[in-house]
Amino acid sequence: MTLWIDFWDRPNAIYADQRNLEAHFDRITHDLMPHLPSGGTVLDFGCGEALGAEAMARACRQVLLFDGAPSVRRKLAARLGGTPRVRVLDEAGLAAQPAGGVDLVTVVSVLQYIAKPDLPGLLARWRELLAPGGRLMLADVVVTGTPMLRDVRSQLEFAARHGFLTTALGGIVRMALSDYRRVRQENGFSTYTPEELSAVLERAGFTVERLPANIGPTPHRFTLVGRPA
Repeated sequence: MTLWIDFWDRPNAIYADQRNLEAHFDRITHDLMPHLPSGGTVLDFGCGEALGAEAMARACRQVLLFDGAPSVRRKLAARLGGTPRVRVLDEAGLAAQPAGGVDLVTVVSVLQYIAKPDLPGLLARWRELLAPGGRLMLADVVVTGTPMLRDVRSQLEFAARHGFLTTALGGIVRMALSDYRRVRQENGFSTYTPEELSAVLERAGFTVERLPANIGPTPHRFTLVGRPA
C-alpha cells in the first residue's frame, strides 16, 4: 500500500471540489446509519476525511478513525480533536486496540488500494478486534472487469444530482492528467467479484452476507458484511 498511502498523503484530484467531497461523505454516512451499533464502537478503517464522523458518533457510543496517510490523520486530529466520542488513531493507537472491543469495522472504498496478498492478514486483525456478534463491512468494492466508462458515467450522474456537474467534468480531466494512473499501474488496483471476496472472507473465518445495495455513491459496486463464524 506504500505508493497509495503516499498518493493520499499529498494533494490530489480525486474530488472535483468541496461540494463533491461533502456529497460523497453525506451519501456514505446516510447509507451507514442503519448499520451502526447503538451503544457500540465503530472502527472506520481508511476513513479519509470522515466528514460524517460526528453524526456517526451521535448514533453510537464511540467512533475510532484510522487512515494510513499521516497528513490525513493530522487534519482529522485538528478538526475533531476534543469531539465527544470520536478518536483519531495513528498506527500505534490502532495496534494498541484491545481484542473484542469493536462492534463494527467499516472499510469503505479501500479494498482496491490493498494488495490481495495483504488482505488475509488484515482480515485476521479485524476479526480479532470484533466483539462477539460484531460485524465487518467491506463496502464500495470495485467489481472485476468494470469498464472505466461505467465508473465515469456513475460519477457524472452523481455530480448532476448534487449540483457539481461542471466541476466534475473538469475533475475527470485533471484526474486523467494526474499521477493517479501511474500509481495504479505501479502499485496495482485490487478488484473482486462478490463470489471471490466472499470466499476470501469465509477462509478468514467469517460468515458472509451481501447487502442489497452498495454503501456509497456508486451503485454498480457492492458491499459484503462478515460475521465471525
